[in-house]
Amino acid sequence: MKPACLVTLFCFVTAMSVQAKTSHPPTVSDAEAFMKKAEARLAGLSVKVNQANWVHANFITDDTEALAAAVNEENTAVTAELVEQAKRFDGLKMPADLSRKFLLLKLSLTAPGPHDPALRKEMTEIAASLESDYGKGKVCHMDGKCLDITAIEKFMGENRDPSELKAIWVGWHAVGAPMRKRYARFVELSNQGARDLGFKDTGTLWRAGYDMPPDQFSAEVDRLWEQVRPLYFSLYTFVRARLSQKYGPQVMPPDGPMRADLLGNFWAQTWAMFSRCWAFPKIARAMT
Repeated sequence: MKPACLVTLFCFVTAMSVQAKTSHPPTVSDAEAFMKKAEARLAGLSVKVNQANWVHANFITDDTEALAAAVNEENTAVTAELVEQAKRFDGLKMPADLSRKFLLLKLSLTAPGPHDPALRKEMTEIAASLESDYGKGKVCHMDGKCLDITAIEKFMGENRDPSELKAIWVGWHAVGAPMRKRYARFVELSNQGARDLGFKDTGTLWRAGYDMPPDQFSAEVDRLWEQVRPLYFSLYTFVRARLSQKYGPQVMPPDGPMRADLLGNFWAQTWAMFSRCWAFPKIARAMT
């Protein structure tokens, strides 16, 4: 046999040997090794992500916005890469804790970016710009003083003048109006990213993290809501009546939706001001 043929044969046999070694069915040990490396890689990256986002949140400039967008794009790309590599272990029977780690890796991105690098970059830049606009937003009070988000939260937690509360509430929501188009695009890109990971959309990805199929989780939420619904509407009616009593029916009608700006919470997330002042202690005493 000629030397050239021998070299060719040797290369072919070596290639086949390498392929045989790398294409064996994955084992639990392989999965454990992969997850250990993935966790280490993501742990190191998370420090960069949190540092960049903290600086951006506290010192909002074009530069910090660009830095945050870049590191978030890197985090999204690395996570998507690891999720893709993890598909090798699909169908492998493994311990429950290890299996859950693979699921959580797949679900770890709140807003998954598309596989397409250009679209992923667009999405992270939009996200950073929305964070900037939200953090920089201000509302000018009747006295001419402009309030940032921290001052607005304090103002609405302490002020009880309904006209001033309404003015600040309306003014702040006007800050968000210009973000609508960008946010809609962000949602569109995030949904595409979720589809690239094998989910119908981002909402389905979110609902997949509760140890049950997403549709089953939605049904469970509906079932639990029906259980607490009567209590919620009773409390809602009581709070609305007390607000109407305090501010008058012209400010807070005794029926219909409750005015969110009167609740003392900037985002209307809780009725904390109402409960601290006088309402819920009375309810508690009446129930004992």
